[in-house]
Amino acid sequence: MKQVLSHSITLIPDTDTLDNQYLFHVATEVSSPIIVDLAELLKNFRNDRVEFRKDYKLWNDVYPGEKEFEIFQSLVEKALRERKKIHIINCTLREEVQIIQELYTSLGYFDVKENRFIVPLKDAPVTIGVNIRNLMYSTKDYKSKREDICFIPPPRECAHVKALFAALNFWAISTVTMNNFSLEKVLLKDLLDMEKLSLTTLSQIVYGNYLELGCQVWKTEEWIVEV
Repeated sequence: MKQVLSHSITLIPDTDTLDNQYLFHVATEVSSPIIVDLAELLKNFRNDRVEFRKDYKLWNDVYPGEKEFEIFQSLVEKALRERKKIHIINCTLREEVQIIQELYTSLGYFDVKENRFIVPLKDAPVTIGVNIRNLMYSTKDYKSKREDICFIPPPRECAHVKALFAALNFWAISTVTMNNFSLEKVLLKDLLDMEKLSLTTLSQIVYGNYLELGCQVWKTEEWIVEV
């Protein structure tokens, strides 16, 4: 068995060197004064006039992306104006990703040789995270999942999900949040099976980057997966 760290994969002593099992640490309880949760802020803008139970795709309009983006923009502008670092979690929109990528480019974080951003997480004025559910579900899943995916922020259109994956691989997104590890670890496995992320990148976004941001990780789970 191998242990996957943020920048390396090491053999665990006294385990089979030829197996395909990998051990991850996953942060499940994290806190920090720099964390701002878009999901909590968006709850104040629920549109009860949308009758989403007649068409579950309309859940996307109960907590509209336009309002989420408006909140996101105001948070970024405030952080830059007041020079107070924030880490915004539960981002879902490609427009949010675009703002962060433009900011990181202006700050000189893009490494041409590596073809990705190299972000000093503790010093970057704004960093962002995404929820595992917003990575794995989109509006196309409402037909089959119905109320099971009526979470906040809602699953967005496929183009937004694609932008989130691209931002993870370019390191513009720093963390992935989980709500219930026992239920959602299957989604982590799906990430690997889809070959969307490398093993070390996954280790960074579910654990290592929280430490680099200076967050308090109160609880972790060991996750062993065969790939």
